[in-house]
Amino acid sequence: MKKLIIWSILACVAVFFGLALYWAVQGIIGSISYLSNSYVYQKLSAGPSWWLVLYYSGEGVAGTVGLVIRAIGGFFAFYAVALYLRKGEQSLPQVRAKIGAALLLEGIYFLSLIPSTITAFAYYFTNGNVFYFDHTPPLILLYVAAFPTLAMVTIMPTMLFKLRSKVVGNFPTHEIVKWSSLTAFVYILVVFWFSYSMSWLGNMVPFDRSRGQYGWSFLLEPVNFSCFILAVTVPLLTAIFALKLTMPASKNTSFKPNVRGIGVVLFAFGAYFIFNLLHFYLTGGYATHPNVWYEMIGPPHNVNLWSLAFTFIGLMLLIAGSTKDKENFQQNKLASV
Repeated sequence: MKKLIIWSILACVAVFFGLALYWAVQGIIGSISYLSNSYVYQKLSAGPSWWLVLYYSGEGVAGTVGLVIRAIGGFFAFYAVALYLRKGEQSLPQVRAKIGAALLLEGIYFLSLIPSTITAFAYYFTNGNVFYFDHTPPLILLYVAAFPTLAMVTIMPTMLFKLRSKVVGNFPTHEIVKWSSLTAFVYILVVFWFSYSMSWLGNMVPFDRSRGQYGWSFLLEPVNFSCFILAVTVPLLTAIFALKLTMPASKNTSFKPNVRGIGVVLFAFGAYFIFNLLHFYLTGGYATHPNVWYEMIGPPHNVNLWSLAFTFIGLMLLIAGSTKDKENFQQNKLASV
């Protein structure tokens, strides 16, 4: 069962690394495109110089440097799991070092969003009187970019660096479990629940390019309302249940986590992203629905689609949990004979 779980973790990390590498390449291509776009440069040059610097730093640092750093971190995470799968317990010192590097780089990735945060707030406080993607309403940028990235850059590096200190500092297992549980809890709340909730708030703001697909009329359509309910409940419930199922192990070293329970939670979380992906394509995508929510969940902009891999690891844990339950049942039956 243990090897099955490790293989499923490896598959999940491989998806993360593969998509992170894809986004790193896309970020490099995008930055080159922005730098060579004379129309954008002319528009920016017509405004204040401080905005030109902010605009390019926001697009370049987070959109390129940060994504490359995240891809390198993804490689370290993949290598760590593969190494443990191949060498087992004897590779733990090396595995800890590689995981520490992955956590460090993921924290730096979130710090790379600082220029984007500053840019979003600056655009809002100038009331949109500078060039930004053909004058997106400032309130949308406040809800969708400023507040979510501010939460990410102030909270996530702290949690990730704290967890890293526990991993590379040879702390007891229960300490690592404790901070892993807390970091996963905060990660889901900040990166997914808060961001997605704010995206729906941004979708309520009138925007000409959305062709009327905003506000209550859009939200209260049955399918859209279902997406909204799922966005504000699934990540939140996932975070709460994951913490509830794993946190006791940090207080009691003999505690055995509910493998099937964790499997259910992870499967539901991954299935949520598959639902969003299917919803995006089956309803026509961004071309048919040019609004904030479709931009958030669609593959062209969603750097978190790697999370759909949790469906696989959740399924593997469900299988492993069921196998363990059968083995325990058989042992108890033999013991009673």
